[in-house]
Amino acid sequence: MIDISAYSEKLDLALKQKRNPSYSKKIAVELAKPEWQQQLFELEHIFSNVKDEQDFYKYQKALTKLFEDIYEVITAPGVDDFIGWINEITNEKSNTNSKKLRDFLVEQYSKNSISNSVEVINANKQVLEIENSIFTSLLSEVSKELKKETINLLNDPKQFENNIDDYFDLVKSTLDGLRDIKELNYTQAIELFSNEQIDNNIDFYIDIVSLVIEKNQSTKPINDTDNNLGLIDKIKSRISDINKCIVLLSKTKIANSQDTTFQKLFLKFTEDMVKYEGGVKNNLEEFIENKWIELETKYNTINNFFENKQTISYDSRWDSYPSKDELQSIILQYNSLIKDNILDTILTKSVLGIQQSLTSKAKAINDFESYSATVRNNILLVFKCSLSEYESKNLALLDSLAISKPSINSIIIEIKESLEGLKNGIKSLEMATDLISYLNEDFLIDLNTNNDITALFRKALNESGMSDHLNWLESKLNGADNGMISSQDFGNSNLIKELLDKGLIKIEIQKTF
Repeated sequence: MIDISAYSEKLDLALKQKRNPSYSKKIAVELAKPEWQQQLFELEHIFSNVKDEQDFYKYQKALTKLFEDIYEVITAPGVDDFIGWINEITNEKSNTNSKKLRDFLVEQYSKNSISNSVEVINANKQVLEIENSIFTSLLSEVSKELKKETINLLNDPKQFENNIDDYFDLVKSTLDGLRDIKELNYTQAIELFSNEQIDNNIDFYIDIVSLVIEKNQSTKPINDTDNNLGLIDKIKSRISDINKCIVLLSKTKIANSQDTTFQKLFLKFTEDMVKYEGGVKNNLEEFIENKWIELETKYNTINNFFENKQTISYDSRWDSYPSKDELQSIILQYNSLIKDNILDTILTKSVLGIQQSLTSKAKAINDFESYSATVRNNILLVFKCSLSEYESKNLALLDSLAISKPSINSIIIEIKESLEGLKNGIKSLEMATDLISYLNEDFLIDLNTNNDITALFRKALNESGMSDHLNWLESKLNGADNGMISSQDFGNSNLIKELLDKGLIKIEIQKTF
């Protein structure tokens, strides 16, 4: 008797497989072939001629063979689909060992672990064949890994039974992992962008993003942590890296700059900012947060300088300024700087040329600004010293002279008014950040005010009749507040007496014996 229980699992699986929409049509076509009808006819003929036990055993053998043949036909589409796939990934058109694997799988197909694994793999393997995926190279890396594992399996047919479960687990987990990564289905880089990023002109960076995608399609370890990741986790890491790069680019806001030269300059560094070694995101972040910020600072230094470019030349009316050589020097340096705006031709240079040009020009401008600050402070010093001299001493002197010469009070008023004007000029210069603008617009006014104060002071001295007295006193003191006189000085005894009478000097006596 035939042990029906031995075939019940196979029968259930065959019926299930026959109803599988992926294979039912193919099975139906195969079973409709005349040879199957012929085998059935021959089986019925054998059965009708059974006369003894030997004939019955012959019938049983024929029936068993027909069942096995039909079972193979019904299960073969799934197994053949799987075998075709492994032949494809191993680049083998005809492989003796893959045929042995097919026979093994057909024989063991009734086992749930075998049939379920084959069905799952057949259902998910298309994740490796996404047409026009932007991550084709990453998928290819997976195929290479699966090829290696498949070849290892095929090379040892005697161990199919021992190794097949681990192999299936590896393939299923790999394909399941890929299926969970939605980005693998993207066929355009734009699908990686959020709506907010699109609204903020993220497409400006499309060439950089495309290179980021290209560079991130390697599974070569970028560090020790990456080296310990499994293949699927590595792929997830690469795609995460790409998404982080897109965020970094968007945050620069260069896409929304109104300066097209500045925008194009950034794009010139695409190859420089996107490198694989050490991680694409790490390299991009390092470039943006360090190198680019430095380049941007230099660019802005130059751009701002030329946006405020002015025409200036030395004015002979400035000759009365004590350090006119400084003014001539700063103007000469300025006019030399504005002759060449390197930003006009910066985009024609190589990446190295860009860096060198920006560095050189920005340094020259910074040096000029530093010198400008020195010249500005020297001008302030001249005016402040003049202001201090009059407020602390000269006005008091004139007030003293006005006691005996009231007519100079009107001059004193003029001097005080001019001093207020000089104060305002000093305040304006202290707030000024652009020396060239100040020289063009206000310097002559302040210089004339300072000169007017000196002229008015001399006028007041002349009208007070004390000009010679003060000149003598100045010659004795040479700018100091005190000094000594000798017996020879009393040849000018009247002059000294008048200075004493007006309280402009005092003489102290000290015994030397």
